Amino acid sequence: MGVIDRAASVVAHRSRYVVAAMLLLTLAVGAGAGMVEQSSTMNALATDSPAIEKNEYVDANFSARGENTTTTLIAVRTPDGNVLSKDELVRSLELQRALRANATLNATLVDERPTTGIANLVARSVLAAEGPVADGHAGAADRAETGAPSLDRQIAALDAANASAVRRTVDRLLAPDSDLPGSRAATRLLPRSYEPGSPTANATLVVLTQRTEQPVRVGAALSQRVVDGQVAARAIATDRAAGSTEPLAFGRGLLTQQQNQAIGDSLGLLGPVALLFVLAALSVAYRDPVDVVLGLVGVVLVLVWTFGAMGWAGIEFNQMMIAVPLLLIGLAVDYALHVVMRYREERAERAAGREANAADSDAGGPAVVRAAMTRSLAGVGGALVLVTLTTAVGFLANLTSPVPDIRTFGVVTAVGIVSTLAVFGLLLPALKVETDAALEKRGVDRALRPFGTGGYLGRALSGGATLAKRAPLLVLVVALVASAATAAGAAEIDGEYSPETFMADDPPGWTEAAPAAVEPGEYYLVDSREYVYAHFQSPDKQVSILVEGDVTAPDTLERVADARAAAANASGAFTRSSDGTVATPLTAMRATAARNESFNATLAAADANGDGVPDRDLAALYDAFDAAAPDAADRLLHSADGEYVALRLRVPIVGTADHDAVRDDLSAVATGIERGETSTAGTAEPGENSTLTATATGGPVVQTAVADSLVSTIFESLAVTLAVLVVLLAVAFRIREGSAALGALTVVPVLFAVSWLLWTMTALDIPFTLVSALVGSISLGLGVDYAIHVTERFGHELDAGRTPEVALERTVVGTGGALLSSAVTTAAGFGVLAFSLLPALAQFGLVLAVGIGYAFVASVFVLPSLLALWARYGSPAPTVTGDANAVASDD
Repeated sequence: MGVIDRAASVVAHRSRYVVAAMLLLTLAVGAGAGMVEQSSTMNALATDSPAIEKNEYVDANFSARGENTTTTLIAVRTPDGNVLSKDELVRSLELQRALRANATLNATLVDERPTTGIANLVARSVLAAEGPVADGHAGAADRAETGAPSLDRQIAALDAANASAVRRTVDRLLAPDSDLPGSRAATRLLPRSYEPGSPTANATLVVLTQRTEQPVRVGAALSQRVVDGQVAARAIATDRAAGSTEPLAFGRGLLTQQQNQAIGDSLGLLGPVALLFVLAALSVAYRDPVDVVLGLVGVVLVLVWTFGAMGWAGIEFNQMMIAVPLLLIGLAVDYALHVVMRYREERAERAAGREANAADSDAGGPAVVRAAMTRSLAGVGGALVLVTLTTAVGFLANLTSPVPDIRTFGVVTAVGIVSTLAVFGLLLPALKVETDAALEKRGVDRALRPFGTGGYLGRALSGGATLAKRAPLLVLVVALVASAATAAGAAEIDGEYSPETFMADDPPGWTEAAPAAVEPGEYYLVDSREYVYAHFQSPDKQVSILVEGDVTAPDTLERVADARAAAANASGAFTRSSDGTVATPLTAMRATAARNESFNATLAAADANGDGVPDRDLAALYDAFDAAAPDAADRLLHSADGEYVALRLRVPIVGTADHDAVRDDLSAVATGIERGETSTAGTAEPGENSTLTATATGGPVVQTAVADSLVSTIFESLAVTLAVLVVLLAVAFRIREGSAALGALTVVPVLFAVSWLLWTMTALDIPFTLVSALVGSISLGLGVDYAIHVTERFGHELDAGRTPEVALERTVVGTGGALLSSAVTTAAGFGVLAFSLLPALAQFGLVLAVGIGYAFVASVFVLPSLLALWARYGSPAPTVTGDANAVASDD
């Protein structure tokens, strides 16, 4: 007796002990479920891309005062008015005062200039014209700022000034040739469409700056206190705008809050729908309330085990993890259906007197239940173990991915799959034995017919066996042609990585009919983002060109000056009708020289040839610059061990620009710096004695690098997974059925299904994101599950001495019903995600529902033809017994 046979006997005949042990284990493991925390952050930056490495270098070495910060942009709009009028400027300052007075927000604000708007710059210019006035005490709502008047003084100054004086100050501040401090900063706070010198504008920005615990890298998390502060800031701005145009706020913390809300709202709306689908599918398949309840209990316990393991391991639940419970529900239902349907087959055959012995027939109800469960587990247990092994290994192949969240997903899913085997291979059969035995004692007949073995459905499922018997080569050729045609399209899938891909839009109209308890909240961020990105330059949309090496070489700033002009003309660069959008050490030095006579003399002395670009004693020039403007120097220059080793150009990007084009053009600019010439076409020749290296990096470039990495690693992971599955199945079927080829053939229809699925993504223009990147591994996991059950059952039927034709018929009809029920249930579970409030999850759910359909078709209609060909040309002749022509009963 083998291990599986002994385990089956223990489960069936020691069922109470098994139930008790499993429930105790559930309590221990499930205790960790309460420790699972939710996160909207997805970490995708652990790749070997130079852009990512250099971005971390910039974050670590080019920040002023060593302070880590994040910003929130509040776009104040007056479409029919003028944000530069005295009244609107005062309102802007009063808004800032209200923001600083909020305790939640105030606790996170930086000490110096925590809120900034054009009103501050106008008020300071008004105060400067009046001369120095002593500042009063600054409270929590009005922080003291070094060298700047308090917010209360700014409000008082604008209140006291007449409208004409304010207008003149605005004119001077925004004049193209203005010499007032903050002139360039004022222009940056106005829309791209603003014409310098114009006295009117219909929108402006108020910028909040908060402290963060660590550098805000792409994909990094913000603390909850920072998130709460941004949410409070938006609420205050919205409340104060009552009766006028609502301001639009955009920030990383607001994105986090909206994503968390969308996840909760989506689960609240779709969870009951998914449960209803599962309940309906189980009811149709089982046609028995007892088995439906047992199946649902098993599904819940699988989730408890999985989330318990996540809690004990400290793994957070983010957008990617939404796929885990849905996948496990599908696998759990699949395991349950195969166990129960095989058990029903055993009961049905015994009731008809097939393959029964007298001892069992006379043993009474409970004995028949235990005997039938023993044989069903012995028959299907090998397939369940093999499915668990191959599916878990398939998901663990994600450990080869450089993306941390994908690796974590693979581990969590593998744990969940093992949990599924434990629950549905041990606990559920033991519970069913106890339940059925108790009901049999009370005269309730528990001998029910397996799903799909009769009527129209049975005949439809047998179509795969019919095709396999009549034209297996034709089926295989059609599948190969379809897969070859779709494989070309599958290779064209693009990658996309951006936090905004998980940004919820306004809920659809049908959600208004939902009960109040699950009615979704307000989703405003898409509109805010589109407006801010289209009209203003957002701090999170900047590209850095990092220059490293001998940055004190005489020609360094010449190269930088040439690169600046090229960068300003690059694709997506944020430009205005005025100059000054691309920041370099040279532009910052010139701005410092304009207000510092001593440094102006130093800058002029460093220009040997008089062309306006310093070309000698650059180390001394950098030292003087650092002394005159330390914050600006920190942002643009970096020194180590007393030597300057790097500088950067900061290029603002239009928020809606194409990231690929931005990356290509600015990478060409970086190449031009290295070669001594700058060309966006990248055709410059290498310069003599070039000692500089330059790399384009920053948010848009990093996101492009991650997207490219996603595509390559997904296909690498699929290749690794397929190779591992082929080896595992070849070894397993060589041991169990004496044929390694049979195991390799089992993977072929799965490969077909994945090819069709990837083509579908291309046809629907669905890119690989951090979530949709999982469709390949999930499709492999479920496809292998379905295919193994078919092949394993076929092998058992051959071992029983049946002809290949009869074995195929019994396999497809006997197993197909369970597979169909599983496919419908899983597809429904994933399909409801198509109604998710998060577009990325909606695409993910739609594609996976289609992929599950492909896996079912490949396993039930393509795999039988491969098995028929194998039986005809690759296996030993079967031993035919007296019941060789018997087919699974339709009764």
